[in-house]
Amino acid sequence: MTDRDEVQVARWSAIKSRVGASLRELRQGECHGAGAARSQARLAGELEELGYHVTQSMVSRYEQGLLDAPLTLERIVGWALCCEALSSQAFKEVLALAGYYLPWNGADLTAFDDLLRSYRRLSLADQVVVRGRLLWHILGIAPWSGKSDG
Repeated sequence: MTDRDEVQVARWSAIKSRVGASLRELRQGECHGAGAARSQARLAGELEELGYHVTQSMVSRYEQGLLDAPLTLERIVGWALCCEALSSQAFKEVLALAGYYLPWNGADLTAFDDLLRSYRRLSLADQVVVRGRLLWHILGIAPWSGKSDG
């Protein structure tokens, strides 16, 4: 195992139970107010529909802190978009646990909350498009257009 891999494993081991607990709170609607609780299977199905390979077993193992594979930023974003209880502050906190920093101020957080409410009213096809764009925006990478530059 390379030094970098050992550092990642050690970092994930230190935070995986807290990340799992935060994700369970999001799924159960316990985070920052309320929201509709959903089963692990339903959440896994919604993530699958949005293009993520996530099983109910993976959701359960993440929540229990038993999965050794670090939760990627892409999967955190997908999970968060499916959680109706998610607020921008909760999203920022979950990302921080996973080692990602969102440099958003109060106005940005409010705008993100508005975006999430609007997002959940869209059709599934539109949600897939918005999810991809939002993901790339949060990652700070321009989405691939499919056009070559040459």
